[in-house]
Amino acid sequence: MNLENLSIEKIKKLDFKQLDDLASSMKEFMIDSTAITGGHIGANLSSLEISIALHKVFNSPNDKFLFDVGHQAYAHKIITGRASRFKDLNKYKGMARFVEQREGPHDVIDVSHAGTSIPIATGFAKSFLDNGTDSHAVAIIGDGCIVEGMSFEGLNYGVQEKFPLVIILIDNSWAIAPNVGGILKLTSGNNWENKSRGYFEGLGYNYFSEADGHNIKKLTGKLEQIKKIKEPTVFHIKTVKGNGLKIAEKHPYRMHYSSPFNRETGDGANPTVTGKTYAGEGADEIYKLMKKHKNLYVITPATPYSNNLDDLIKDFPKRAFDVGMAEQQAVGMAVGMALEGNNVFTCFQSTFMQRAFDQIYHDACCMNLPVTFLVARTGFAGYDSPTHHGLLDLSYLRSIPNLKIYFPSDTNDLRKILSERAQNSDGPMAILHQYEPIQGEEVLVDDRNESGLSNYENGDDGCLLVPGNVLNTAINLKQKISKELKKEFCIKVIRSIKPLPEKALFETLEKFDTIITIEENTLIGGLGSAILEFSNEKKLHKHILRFGTPDKFVNAGNTKECTAECNLDYQSIFDAIKKKI
Repeated sequence: MNLENLSIEKIKKLDFKQLDDLASSMKEFMIDSTAITGGHIGANLSSLEISIALHKVFNSPNDKFLFDVGHQAYAHKIITGRASRFKDLNKYKGMARFVEQREGPHDVIDVSHAGTSIPIATGFAKSFLDNGTDSHAVAIIGDGCIVEGMSFEGLNYGVQEKFPLVIILIDNSWAIAPNVGGILKLTSGNNWENKSRGYFEGLGYNYFSEADGHNIKKLTGKLEQIKKIKEPTVFHIKTVKGNGLKIAEKHPYRMHYSSPFNRETGDGANPTVTGKTYAGEGADEIYKLMKKHKNLYVITPATPYSNNLDDLIKDFPKRAFDVGMAEQQAVGMAVGMALEGNNVFTCFQSTFMQRAFDQIYHDACCMNLPVTFLVARTGFAGYDSPTHHGLLDLSYLRSIPNLKIYFPSDTNDLRKILSERAQNSDGPMAILHQYEPIQGEEVLVDDRNESGLSNYENGDDGCLLVPGNVLNTAINLKQKISKELKKEFCIKVIRSIKPLPEKALFETLEKFDTIITIEENTLIGGLGSAILEFSNEKKLHKHILRFGTPDKFVNAGNTKECTAECNLDYQSIFDAIKKKI
């Protein structure tokens, strides 16, 4: 069958032999396609057959399919007529890596964070029940998402009424990395069905299970029974992550996500960006520090690859560990350990750390504890989703009392600040760094004075004030201003975002009439706002021009593409300022 002409109507007419053949064709297509573009192939091979069975039995979009976290919806996309879009995966404005409403009526939510499906499904189901609508809300949750706090809250409320709620628990024993904790104990072992049945039925759910989650006929038969019940029901299926892709067996994350790869040899398979990165340099330094400081601990919530922590977890298993897809647990545990005199580094992706805002605010910062938040992917962060960009980091973190915010000027600076925090963590600190690899020879800021504001290049006509991740933009902008406007601007790299380096900053603002700030952060409450606030407080009435991201969700894309979208490239900034200076 031509997959580009596939539809739900055609699926419903196929017998089980034809459906099995279709699944084989879809599997080959998904592997071949992501080998070229990169993609979340491991997770999607885990959910292939259940996606076919769901479309065979239920009726999307009248029945609402909510994929959690959304990176397991490739088969769903093919069935709903999007096979031709796979060639645009991991391209700017191409097919979403996850699920987004813009792609059509079968994608009912935007989702790139875990744990949202069950709570949102209860909202659909409550509406269906009250309105007498003959529809089901189907939460399709896998890859460790069931341990998210939102998932437990949804599970708790999902039995409050006789909601037409179906929860498909895709259980492959993995989140991104292997699952951990009590839910793993509940859902594994020879008696996993009895233990799980007792748990879910104890909560009030009808419980069905299937040990062969890749058998379309068995899955379809049980879904047909479930559809008739129209009450809260859990369908627990066992699957294999990366099923049918041989190289997934030896991959550290079973090919959860990979760059383009050779499907036979595995060449090129990598779960994150390659080359010299801040994450790699930081992990190397932390490894050295772990050997020297026995009270130093490292915690991450299910994303060890984003901070390159695999070697630490392997070599320091008692002091470096993954707590699963549970950001609030990561911070809460760090707080408890800090209260017992330990020094704790919690390593996040920016997009996921914001889910632990209350724990950072209420627990770590209110008690002024020595917890270090190492935050990868601040600023523009690639093709995952508009929500994966770290464009709110400066704004929301700056609002939290006691929290220091540090933005290293280069990887040497990152190593030094990590070393300082390992020796003496005085209160909480967030250390932010960029996602993409360092291109070419790294620009080093040698003037690392203790003020938190480093001079990079001199000039007397104005000042470009920037964090390290936009230093190259500032360098190009300075050259263009010099060439076309015959003005010489200095460049200063601000490393201490909070507290601001007040003495050095006051001297800078006092010296120059024109200050230009550039940041990969929303203009609302970001670095430029901090400089304006400081200038106003000190009664320094200067011409401060701020450049950052607008008040919108920026498309998924690489730094170059997102910079152009937000007019943050040096040419656009030059065009905007040339009439004003």
